[in-house]
Amino acid sequence: MKVDLSTRIGLPVETVWTEVQTPALLKHIAWPLLRFVPAGSEPLETFKPGGRYLVKLRLFGLLPFGTQWIVTSLHQPEEGEWPRRLRDDGYGPMIRKWDHWITIAPNPDGGTDYRDEVEISAGVLTPFIWAFAQVFYRHRQRRWRALARTLHARRLIKREMAAFEYARSEGDIATAWSALERAHVVSQPYLGPHLANHWAMLSLAAEQRDLREAVGQIVRLALAPLGAATGRIPVGNTGRANVSAFQPMPIADDLRRDMEDERTPPP
Repeated sequence: MKVDLSTRIGLPVETVWTEVQTPALLKHIAWPLLRFVPAGSEPLETFKPGGRYLVKLRLFGLLPFGTQWIVTSLHQPEEGEWPRRLRDDGYGPMIRKWDHWITIAPNPDGGTDYRDEVEISAGVLTPFIWAFAQVFYRHRQRRWRALARTLHARRLIKREMAAFEYARSEGDIATAWSALERAHVVSQPYLGPHLANHWAMLSLAAEQRDLREAVGQIVRLALAPLGAATGRIPVGNTGRANVSAFQPMPIADDLRRDMEDERTPPP
């Protein structure tokens, strides 16, 4: 049985092509219906030609749903640049065939036409797996469209958090705090990254035995969902305990430029 669903994604086609080759993207758009837990010897870092990745499937993030091989290949058109295709010719003990093709091409609006085609064979379970796939791929495409609106900010957050981790590992605590503050400025409108940022601040404060900062971070972890619900975000606030949680602050010039320029390359 087959599933064939299409949508439009509000990102340049090159950006979408780069993202579909990353397991991080798969994990994000599949959540929370399905979670992929690496179970093989090949690390799940990038989908490459000839890649073979064994994963455990967790339905709703928790319930065991068998194991599956993800077997990837990349396909270019015979002429021109587009459309390009990523194939997962997957299989497993329960789902004998999960032949998934992602096709992407530019559209006249500057975005991307995106298509999921899946052929499924699972014996007597095929109709049930097919029904799940219909729900799953509609969910994935909806998550993709939502991600398109926040991808640039998420890339900036990832860059600053990488800078934080490096500075922390080097013992450069001042730079580590600065990177966390910059990540906070970008992450405030997005509840998940915002909470993760304050958790990282709490972790660093505990590591430094800074009781005042740790208490301040606990308070901010409690306030973050309220800010998300009301939409009242203090622009530029660094998120530290030494400033009011409600105080708008100026944004560093370089960070402001990066936030405004969606061409900023990924980290």
